[in-house]
Formats: sequence, C-alpha cells, structure tokens
Amino acid sequence: MGELEFLQMISKESIVFVAIFVVYALFVKPKDEHIERKDMQISELMDLNRQIVDENSETLADISETMERISSELTSLNENQVKLKDGQDDLWKEIILIKRRGNNGLENDL
Repeated sequence: MGELEFLQMISKESIVFVAIFVVYALFVKPKDEHIERKDMQISELMDLNRQIVDENSETLADISETMERISSELTSLNENQVKLKDGQDDLWKEIILIKRRGNNGLENDL
C-alpha cells in the first residue's frame, strides 16, 4: 500500500500543480498583459500630451508676438489719426482765414 499511497499523493500534487498552472494561464497572465498594455498606453498618452503642450506653447508664443505687433500697429495708427485730425483742423482754419481775406478783399474792391 505504500506505493499506492505514494501514487495517490503524486497525483494529488500533480492536480494541484496543474490547477495552479491553469489559474495562472487563464487569469493571472492575461491580467498582467492587460496591465502592461495599459501602462504602455498611458506612457504613449503622456508623450502625446507633452508633444501637444510643446506645440501649443510654441503656437501661443507666436500668437503673443503677433498680438504685440498688432498692438504696436494700432498704437501707431491711433497716433497717425490724431495727427491727421490736427492737420485737418489746421487746414480748415487756413481755409476759413483765406476765405475771410478773400471776402474782405472783395468788399474793399466794391
């Protein structure tokens, strides 16, 4: 009976070993692979996010420079409009003076 008990013990241990292997193959290994894929996807997403942030930073810097140039041009345009208005006012004053002189000269001639 010693051999029979030994064979029964080996068969029980074999069944336990096979059960452990089946559980590992069916549940643990796929979970590990799934976790590894998730980690890889997260790394890829983080890299893409960094790239997007870098590109957006460059774009925002370009936009900021453009806005500064636009602001400068608008300031210059405003200054030119003020000068034009002053020049138009001076021109109207001269026209009025010339008209008055012309009218005074005509009145004197009559």
